[in-house]
Amino acid sequence: MDGKVTIDGSSVFEMTGAENSDMVLVPDKGTYRRLPIFDSEFGEVAMFICNVHNPDGTPAKYCSRSILDKELTTMKKMNFDKMNIGFEPEFFLALDGKLLDDGDYAEFDIGKTAHIRREMMYEFERCDIVPLTSHHERSPSQFEITFKHEDAMRSCDNLVLYKIIAKAIANKHGLDIVFDPKPFENVNGNGCHTNISLEKNNKNAFASNSGLSNIGKHFMGGILEHANALTYLTNPTEESYKRLVPNCEAPTKICWGYHNRDAMIRIPSANGNSTRIELRSPDMTINPYLCVAGILRAGLDGIKREALWKNDSAIHLPNSLDSAKSEFNKSILLNTLIQRK
Repeated sequence: MDGKVTIDGSSVFEMTGAENSDMVLVPDKGTYRRLPIFDSEFGEVAMFICNVHNPDGTPAKYCSRSILDKELTTMKKMNFDKMNIGFEPEFFLALDGKLLDDGDYAEFDIGKTAHIRREMMYEFERCDIVPLTSHHERSPSQFEITFKHEDAMRSCDNLVLYKIIAKAIANKHGLDIVFDPKPFENVNGNGCHTNISLEKNNKNAFASNSGLSNIGKHFMGGILEHANALTYLTNPTEESYKRLVPNCEAPTKICWGYHNRDAMIRIPSANGNSTRIELRSPDMTINPYLCVAGILRAGLDGIKREALWKNDSAIHLPNSLDSAKSEFNKSILLNTLIQRK
């Protein structure tokens, strides 16, 4: 708790070089959680999530929580109080690489794995992740369990912990849980739709009497204008681009819509405090902190410039990791988010 636990930063991808490898773990005391699922005869288990610092106490430049925290500080300087994020994680359950059922969305919460998903929800709740819904997805043996939106940092922490707990439950039942974007051919892949709103003066800044507010529209405009570069953070693996293909409920073009689930951004019908935008491009390989930091930087830029996107041109998203990385490196706004070597 005194920040005296050191790690070898050179063993963490791109964190630092071997010549200057000492890094320090600094617990975020607000992240304390009990993890009853990992209790045993040897004792009870709890956890803290840590930021990574240099020995001199400064944040490590590749600490993704620190990168998100910096963007949240910028947001507050623009007089917004809070960024709310709600993730919609999708996954497959498999046995020895084979799918367990041929069900679809209409099954909702029935089928041979329903009890496993209920156990996941129970364990989420025991570690302060508030579960909302569980249902079968459109693909065979594919499922989605959502959890309550929280402030951005807390939601990112929750997603990291969600994957750890869900994997432990699946393994307990002798199953594999597969979060890869496109692990099986001829079926939809795993997305991580990301619901976004900002708060100002304890009110949803995206809400208005007529639907999405001007602030919400400008935030959305910023995301769409920077979509090509942002894709490097929302879809960070080669396999990500196998999912971003037509007719698979995954976006291929830079556009928005109210009901179109193939759009990059969908505006849900909910209103009032539930008003939000849903970014549908992210998948389950995201580093949530970097992904949300990029979304926030792009959205705030849109607010500053009062950006609007009119959907009057068919611009395609990058179709490979290399092309997304090239767009990211060319982006004056986003390429400074991560201080690359």
